[in-house]
Formats: sequence, structure tokens, C-alpha cells
Amino acid sequence: MIEPPAITTFEEFHLWDKEQCQQVIDIAQKGEAHEARVIAQGAQRKPDIRSTEKYKVEDPEILNQLLNVFGEHNVWDFCTYWGTDSLPVVEVLHYEKGDFYRPHTDWSPFNRERKLSMTVQLSGTTEYQGGDVKLYDGPEAHTLYRKKGSATVWPSWTLHEVEPIISGERWALVAWLRGPDFY
Repeated sequence: MIEPPAITTFEEFHLWDKEQCQQVIDIAQKGEAHEARVIAQGAQRKPDIRSTEKYKVEDPEILNQLLNVFGEHNVWDFCTYWGTDSLPVVEVLHYEKGDFYRPHTDWSPFNRERKLSMTVQLSGTTEYQGGDVKLYDGPEAHTLYRKKGSATVWPSWTLHEVEPIISGERWALVAWLRGPDFY
């Protein structure tokens, strides 16, 4: 029996250089920042679960580039579950001192169409302290690489978190590739 691959971290793969990372931040900041919220049943806000602001990104060049990255680095072979014209949902997140996102998954009864999640580090390793992204694909957490421009892709039902920012600012792009429910 072949074991399915665990989380794929693109250790040697850098999606963007530092100038491209800044361009993505600049594109995001042209839009309006919104408080990123977790809404529980009954529409109650849950600020104890998540604290950050987000910017929606709909730049066609970025969307198509991310779609290609999802396709190239999809070791789980989910490609058969969506059409080639499916574009990812993309947000840029801005974390400041004290901001965090408690352990969660990107898949839920409200987001059942999410198949793959991606994060791209837009900040460098020395631009903030704390704020590690941890993925739990087994008994030990896996800390994502913090090098500016590095990308990580994982199945959307993987438990993960962003630890509180101690100082500085963390910028990250997050994206989800969607598809029909699994049968």
C-alpha cells in the first residue's frame, strides 16, 4: 500500500522574490482592509480565535500564477476534482503585535469546496518575531519556512495555526483551491 504524502513544504521552491512580494502587498493595500473574522453558528464573532486584518486580491495575473502553482505542486492529485478554469480564492493577511489565528482547518461545513490551501511568506524572517505557522499532520507540529517568497501547499482539512506576533509585522498571502465535494 502506498502511503499518501504528508505536508509538502517547498523547501527549495520560492514562488516570488522580495520585489514580487512587495508588489503583492502593494496590490493588496490598494483595496480596503477588513477584520478577518471567524463566525460561529448564530453569527457570533469569535475574537478569541483569530485576530488579523485581510485584503481580498483579485488580480488576474496573481490568480493565474497561483492556479499554476497549485497544479504543479499538487502531490495529492486532486486535479481531477475541478475544472481547469477554476481560480483560487486569494487574501493577503496582515498580522501585527498580538495578532494570531488559533488552531483551525480551512475546510468546514461552510467551506466544503476547499481542497488545497496555500500560504506564501510575503515578510522576511527578521521582519517579525513570533507568528510561526504550525501545521499538524501527525503528532508533532511542522513549522513552515519563513523565507520571503516561500510557498507551502497542504490539504485544506489539515489542522494549522499562526502563533501570536511578538513584535514587527507579518504579511502573508493565503489561497484556497476549490472543487466539488468528495464522494
